[in-house]
Amino acid sequence: MRPRILYQLISPMHRTLGVEEIARRRAYLSEAASSDVSIDVWPIEDGPSAVESNADVALVVPELLRTVPKWMAERYDAVIIGCFSDPGIAAIRDVTDIPVIGPGGSAMHLAAQFGERFSVLSSDPTPKGLIARLRSLGLAELFVSERTVGCSVLDLVRRPDEAFNGILAAARNCVDDGADILVMGCMGMGFTPHLTERLQDRVGVPVINSVLAGLKVAEAAVSLGLRRPARTTDPVTAPMLSAV
Repeated sequence: MRPRILYQLISPMHRTLGVEEIARRRAYLSEAASSDVSIDVWPIEDGPSAVESNADVALVVPELLRTVPKWMAERYDAVIIGCFSDPGIAAIRDVTDIPVIGPGGSAMHLAAQFGERFSVLSSDPTPKGLIARLRSLGLAELFVSERTVGCSVLDLVRRPDEAFNGILAAARNCVDDGADILVMGCMGMGFTPHLTERLQDRVGVPVINSVLAGLKVAEAAVSLGLRRPARTTDPVTAPMLSAV
């Protein structure tokens, strides 16, 4: 049976950008995936149109937890949380033994393997707290800068050609900051066709596509048979611990 990987969107994209965009993303991932892997893409039922603040993250995590039983019922072999902020990763991993992959952490760890100092290209606005995340990942010493590209997540999807000049300017600033490898800190950038190659050609340093980094780490987790014991089996009905 072919391994099945789910790319879990963190917005109700069927209502914001439409089912056509979901289908486009599934096709993009399927083309990039290994030939023996099956890819699905799901939206969440409710939540912000994009994660652009920590308040958005707080709204998304409960929705993600509510989807975990569906993942388990469908017997997915791995799940990618479709956001560079990797919202709720620790909490979700507590309630399922399915490998749950954060594309942000995957991309930044990959940058540490292939470069000495990296910068992050982010949409504008973007959630605060990148430095704290880098410290928790053990990557803070390799981080150079975060540069915003002057457009929102939705702008990147709706007007990718118009957004390119801002992304290119931010990428060049990152190289001027001293980065020898760049990380796309936004899934909208990651799903833009040929953007990775165009940036690499223009700025002269490697660029890591976080969407594809998450996909390849998920494939590796499945190939290696990685599982972890879950502390609870039902994130919706598991009893809350009382404060004492």
